[in-house]
Amino acid sequence: MSNETEWLEYKEIAKDELNKEVIAFANTDGGTIIIGISKTGETSSLTEIDDTYTRITNGIRDAQNPLSARK
Repeated sequence: MSNETEWLEYKEIAKDELNKEVIAFANTDGGTIIIGISKTGETSSLTEIDDTYTRITNGIRDAQNPLSARK
């Protein structure tokens, strides 16, 4: 299924390097990252969705402003 493009990325799980890809999309023409689907198109079960969401959004915020992570 791997129909990834320069505007579409599939991620099976949300890893810390996801922040770098979000920033790369933000610095170009944008894009979509879909979490819970592997590059081969297999779906994965996401657990602790609220915790994952908080970790992703805080990581993106801290990656944009590294000084905020030090507070």
